[in-house]
Amino acid sequence: MRAVAQALAPGLHELSLRDLIDEYLVALEVGGRSRRTIDWYRSFLREYLDFAARHTGREPMLADLSTVVARRWLLAAQSGRTRPLSPNSLAGRVRTLRAFGGWVSREVGLPIHPLIGLLTPKVPDVLVPSLRDPEMRALLTAAAGSKDPLRDQAIVSVLLDAGIRLSELIGIRIGDLDLVEGRCRIRGKGARERLVPVGGRCRRSLRAWLASRGRVDAAAPLFIGRGGVPLPQRTIQQLVRRLAASAGITDQCSPHVLRHSFARAFLTNGGDVFALQRILGHSPASLQVTRRYVRLVDDDIRAAHRRASPLDRL
Repeated sequence: MRAVAQALAPGLHELSLRDLIDEYLVALEVGGRSRRTIDWYRSFLREYLDFAARHTGREPMLADLSTVVARRWLLAAQSGRTRPLSPNSLAGRVRTLRAFGGWVSREVGLPIHPLIGLLTPKVPDVLVPSLRDPEMRALLTAAAGSKDPLRDQAIVSVLLDAGIRLSELIGIRIGDLDLVEGRCRIRGKGARERLVPVGGRCRRSLRAWLASRGRVDAAAPLFIGRGGVPLPQRTIQQLVRRLAASAGITDQCSPHVLRHSFARAFLTNGGDVFALQRILGHSPASLQVTRRYVRLVDDDIRAAHRRASPLDRL
């Protein structure tokens, strides 16, 4: 804390940390960050602010944005819990605080990052489950037998064929679809747009769903419930779980699992990791994130080796 205070120009150490956090959240909103991201940052930063107030016994100032206080905050976040925070949750707190510290450095002209010594905890590279071809076919069959088959088939088809995030699915408007060229405009993280291809079977499901709705405005949401209300995320999550149960899928199944299922099937069927990166909406700097999906085909590679092992077939 002393090093940070020494790095501050006269008067800067008296800047209110609470005011800086409020300004940062406004900057995120102006910068086009999603409401979910802003709420995530707000939660962690307010948690840090409350801890710093208890730790110092006063209203926190800029000088309290330090590695020493941050480490104690992380330790305090772990204590008093029946279950310890996951590495992902801890890493999310550190990334949020470091991003805020970088913004503060640029905003007030600090000579060094106030959290330069704060390391992000290592996060285990956990393999997310994915569906295999028979399970995907069963899921589509279950959608065909649901109470709203045209809509549900279209939802499952888009998730499995385009690999988009649930939040991106919710944001699709009818005018975003180009069923002639076979593509859809997707609004991803950070307000970045991309065009995602959709195959013939998916387009047929979408055409059937749109035909059932009659004439609608291009700005209308693609997927709606009763009364024309846009489907909330929770409803789609529950829908996927319900269809999975009907299909006899006992493993975890969610829209995120369907995104991973798309990635595995895309690579298994000959797609390359660079094309997958663009379809999934990963930034060019996050190729390492995309490469994690390559691990999803490990089981398929082992199965292929069992079928074609040169020695076993002698």
